[in-house]
Amino acid sequence: MKEWLKNAVFYEIYPQSFYDTNGDGIGDFDGIIEKLEYIKSLGTTVIYLSPIFKSPSNHKYDTSDYMAVDGFFGGDRALSLLIKEAEKYGIGILLDGVFNHTGDDSIYFNKYGRYNSVGAYQSQKSPYYSWYKFINHPDNYHSWWGISILPEVIEESEGFLDFITGENGIARKWLRSGVRGWRLDVADELPDSFLDKL
Repeated sequence: MKEWLKNAVFYEIYPQSFYDTNGDGIGDFDGIIEKLEYIKSLGTTVIYLSPIFKSPSNHKYDTSDYMAVDGFFGGDRALSLLIKEAEKYGIGILLDGVFNHTGDDSIYFNKYGRYNSVGAYQSQKSPYYSWYKFINHPDNYHSWWGISILPEVIEESEGFLDFITGENGIARKWLRSGVRGWRLDVADELPDSFLDKL
């Protein structure tokens, strides 16, 4: 076990309902930064953020792009600043890894054609097609717990596995940015082979 984790005190934040600094009614990372002194006074050593990646929803569990922080929170720049400012208080940042599914409105699935990429919904020749469980392409596909906006991924798919766990994958990308670690959403539903690789 990592040393920092042994006696960690976690403070979970749902960013959009935390502190809003720009008056748009949505909490942001600048709001977390403003409250770091208070958060530290509670004995916190790790802030665990609920999903922060680009997504069309409020809850952000329907990821559109794992490579980018949602602009509502201030984007990549704001996360970088949050990491640096939290470190001054001895606080690490933990991200929520939602790897059982993506959003249907994502670069990877692209059901509504909003992205320049060719998504799995659009073509069986898409580089992302092998990530998903289609019954009858394109409209009949497995979705997480039957929720159609959350197309289920095949975690063992070579392309998806490399995208998340590879040397230049998502997990390492954000760890290299200074994030302390990952919390895995419904980890009990992730296959052992995926967890081992991660």
